[in-house]
Amino acid sequence: MQPFFKNKFQELLFLGITLLAFIAFYIETDIYTPSFPQMVTYFKTNEDAIQMLLSMNFLGLCLSSLFFGPASDAYGRKTILCIGLSIFMLGSLGCAATDSLRWMIFFRFVQGLGCGAIVSAGLATFFDIYPPERSSRLVSVCNGTIGGMMALAPMLGNYISLTLGWRANFYLIALLATLSFLSTLTLTKETLSVEKRTSLRLMAVLRNYGSILINLPFMAHTLIWCLMFSMVIVFIANLSLIFVDYLQVPKEIFGYYQTAIMGCFFVGSMSGAYLIKKWGMTSTKITGSVAYLAGIAFLSLLTYLKTPSPLLLILSMSLASLGSALAMTIYFSFSMTFIADHLKGSAMSMTQCLRLFLSSGLVWLAAKGFDGTTQPMTILALLCVAICLFFYVLLYRRNQHVVAVKE
Repeated sequence: MQPFFKNKFQELLFLGITLLAFIAFYIETDIYTPSFPQMVTYFKTNEDAIQMLLSMNFLGLCLSSLFFGPASDAYGRKTILCIGLSIFMLGSLGCAATDSLRWMIFFRFVQGLGCGAIVSAGLATFFDIYPPERSSRLVSVCNGTIGGMMALAPMLGNYISLTLGWRANFYLIALLATLSFLSTLTLTKETLSVEKRTSLRLMAVLRNYGSILINLPFMAHTLIWCLMFSMVIVFIANLSLIFVDYLQVPKEIFGYYQTAIMGCFFVGSMSGAYLIKKWGMTSTKITGSVAYLAGIAFLSLLTYLKTPSPLLLILSMSLASLGSALAMTIYFSFSMTFIADHLKGSAMSMTQCLRLFLSSGLVWLAAKGFDGTTQPMTILALLCVAICLFFYVLLYRRNQHVVAVKE
């Protein structure tokens, strides 16, 4: 079989461009959240309205993810990825230029629509070119790199907003989106050959999604890790409003608090591969799950005692973030073993949609119930834990809490 790349430089260029698209996508949420208090003042609005910038972005991602996965199977990865990146670029430029909160919310929705191509078609390119073992290693490297960038993004965003103003963060996102689009368009080639493509028929797509939705072990594992990840997003979304507006944490050091959450997520992601090799997947999953539960329990205790300590609060959230990073990739891996090979592409899109839908919904609920304390956020966290435990017990009783056994 002829290699896809002619030389090592071509391969590294492809990997760098793909990674740039993922970095642009993942930091576009975290980099501007420290600016929420400034944006509340600038737009003369309230915290609830500003939170819509997150919710509408996640909603756009949720809707487009279901389409871009099957579309990339039909029309090729590069075509769909370029379409998505162009939409992301236009939405980013709109966010940077507008003076209207309503238009800002609209352009954040447009950004989300475009980013759906990155999380579906972008990730699929690895599996087109490389064998499963190599693809898994590359995904792990991407997760670690992206996690590190997400950890640095709040601190970088806080510095940019303090020195150049909150709008500069959106100009940076627009620049990264533009570079990603132009480099993908001009410097990469299609990874999915024509003979491997499938037709994009509505009834077939709906039938595939229907079979995935009624696949209990897949859905249970997926909901568990999606809820764990979504609570990390809720922590990040609410942090600036709680810490800066109500706990009076200086803006100059707030970014370090927020970075701690994603820093722990980065550490959990990077150490997961080592722990899996040393302890095995089940033990690593249990360790991560226990750490996540301990973080939520600690947060609940602080909320119940009404302890307004930024340090203790960030410790509880960081512990939950660390645990989720250790466990969620294993829950994801287990879920995919219950999916037939011809449905894995659609299952990937469904997974992204559920993750984004739950993140968007929980952020919206946290915003609606926001009262300046951690109580609404804690109630959501406890509800998510209860749902996760219910599904895990169900899986355990059916002996489906580990990988599927092939007949």
